[in-house]
Amino acid sequence: MDQGVIRGRALTIHVDGIPVRAYQGQTIAAALLSEGIFTSRTINQQHLGVYCNMGICHSCAMTVDGIANVRICKTLVSDGCQVETQRFSKVEANG
Repeated sequence: MDQGVIRGRALTIHVDGIPVRAYQGQTIAAALLSEGIFTSRTINQQHLGVYCNMGICHSCAMTVDGIANVRICKTLVSDGCQVETQRFSKVEANG
């Protein structure tokens, strides 16, 4: 009986300019979580990350290769892809 995890080919992705190890066949979210990266975006400097991990909640949205609002829980890694944390400021309404 085989033990352990069989992974795809090792790749490198870049998260906010920092190289991160990933494996072919992994989602970006899985690669980030396995490397201890839990924040995908911020709102008013509050950190948000992967919540449902199945593409429903949009909490994991990041900019991938220049495309904003990509759900990283549904997007597979590709060698050399550029992933960026999205930062938002919530505008308070004066009432």
